[in-house]
Amino acid sequence: MNNLRLPHVGRGALILLCSLAAAGCAQPVQTVDTASFGPSQDQQAIVGYYRAEAMVLNEKAAAIAQSAVRYEQLFGPQSDWVSGAQQLSRYYAVAAQDLERRADAYEEAARTGQQRRR
Repeated sequence: MNNLRLPHVGRGALILLCSLAAAGCAQPVQTVDTASFGPSQDQQAIVGYYRAEAMVLNEKAAAIAQSAVRYEQLFGPQSDWVSGAQQLSRYYAVAAQDLERRADAYEEAARTGQQRRR
């Protein structure tokens, strides 16, 4: 009868051990307010975030523009597939430009913030 309880105790110990290991490995999450130009925010981290997102959107715009060219060859220049792909490509390109402008603004804020500290 005692052998039947042993696996349940082992499972409980295993769950406890895994929970403790996960809690020990967890690191506090540092949040960055991307809407704040305040000196308490890591401006360079925000710049990096916006530039990386802009790069992703530029890559998407280029890929969809390539698709539009293929669609034009397949379906003709008046196809809805072509115009839809072209519009989506332009949308991604404009969104990427917006993120680049935001990155530039945060980069300028970081630069002026560093000059004030000196």
